Amino acid sequence: MSVPVRPQHEAHLEVTVSIPDIDVPLRDDIRAVVADILEIDAADIGWTTGFRGEHGADSLTAIEILSALERRFGITIDQDLLSTMTDLSNTYAVIVEAVGKR
Repeated sequence: MSVPVRPQHEAHLEVTVSIPDIDVPLRDDIRAVVADILEIDAADIGWTTGFRGEHGADSLTAIEILSALERRFGITIDQDLLSTMTDLSNTYAVIVEAVGKR
């Protein structure tokens, strides 16, 4: 018998980003902030490179990234979205949504 399990916090992201719609300077700013926190070269962070799996980020590092992005862009990010911010593409989508709410 199997029982479906739902995560306690289901963050739902409404933003859909297609490649031609990407704001490159914004993407690069996000990449620079993440690289600074992860202490790696920004060029090593690909669009879908996992912060945890490929760059060794942990939950504390994820909170540091969220906080640094909030300060950099003058925004507030719902902490429920932290689990969504697993790579640059998803983090970009969260930032675009948060910047739009300012």
